[in-house]
Amino acid sequence: GKTVGLVGGDHSTPYGLVQALGERGEGFGILHIDAHCDLRRAYEGFEYSHASIMYNVLRDVPQAERIVEVGVRDYCDAEAELAAFEGETWGATCRRIVAELPERVYVSFDIDGLSVEYCPHTGTPVAGGLTFNQAVYLLHETVRSGRRIIGFDVVEVCPAPDERIDAITGARMLWKLCGQTLKSNES
Repeated sequence: GKTVGLVGGDHSTPYGLVQALGERGEGFGILHIDAHCDLRRAYEGFEYSHASIMYNVLRDVPQAERIVEVGVRDYCDAEAELAAFEGETWGATCRRIVAELPERVYVSFDIDGLSVEYCPHTGTPVAGGLTFNQAVYLLHETVRSGRRIIGFDVVEVCPAPDERIDAITGARMLWKLCGQTLKSNES
C-alpha cells in the first residue's frame, strides 16, 4: 500500500521495483526520461544491463502498458525501430506525452535525460537533453492532467568530489519527484 521511490545505482536497478508494481496486477505506463532508449536486447553481452531495462520491462511486465520516452538522443538502429520522433513546441509535446500515458504512471528518471551541464559526471553523458525546468514542467503536466504517480526512480547521479552540480541536480529532481508524487496521490 506504499508508494516507493528508488534512488541510485545504474538504470538496471529499478527493474525489480517495476516488476513488483506489475505483480500488483493493475496496468500502468512508464514516463521514461533518459538520453538513451534503454531498449537493447543486451548490452556488451549482458541481458539485464542499464541499456536493456525498458526492453526487459516490455518483455517481462505486461502490466506496463506503455512506455513514453522523453529526452532520447542516443540510440542504435534496433532501438530506433521501436521509437517515434517528431518536432513541436515543448508545451504541445508535454500535452502529447501526457496524453499517451494511462491514469497510473511510474516515472523512471535517468539523470542523463537532462542536458549534460546539469550532470556532467553521469556514466553515459550525451550532449543535448532537457533543461531542469523542462523536466519539472513535464512532471507538473503529468500530475495536472489527473494522472497518479505510483512510483519512481532517480538513477545514474554520479557526484564528483570537487564539483557539486550533479549532487544538487539529483537532490532537487528527487525533491520535485517526491512532491509531485504526493500531490498526484492526494484524495
